[in-house]
Amino acid sequence: MFAKLFCVTLLVLLPLSTIAATAGPQHIQTTTASIHTGMAMAADTLPIAKSHFHHVINCLVDRDSKLFDVHSDNPCDGMGRDGGALRDEAQTEAQKKELQHALNIAQRGARATTLEMAHVYAEWLAEILQRALV
Repeated sequence: MFAKLFCVTLLVLLPLSTIAATAGPQHIQTTTASIHTGMAMAADTLPIAKSHFHHVINCLVDRDSKLFDVHSDNPCDGMGRDGGALRDEAQTEAQKKELQHALNIAQRGARATTLEMAHVYAEWLAEILQRALV
């Protein structure tokens, strides 16, 4: 189990470290959401995967959004202007569209009924968030 988590985390973090180095600090919330997407991919139970999807959602939206889950941690607390990546980091319409798409997929992942489906959503979400970082 640990080996699987380690490998998946490396697969997600290595490309992210390259992107983050070129993206700069203005994309820290999106990068954090990507890291939690990797954790959802590596999750070995559905509740753990779902909790990481909620972390992604909380990184993308602001606290006042009806989508913000007050019962879940916010790993992006204190980052940016606390407006979530959609408000703080989307500098172009294309980035906003990618982050909105990521939010939609994260919501689907949070409602997944099987671990396999959660992993599919996590893989899809990882691709979308990487595009948003470029």
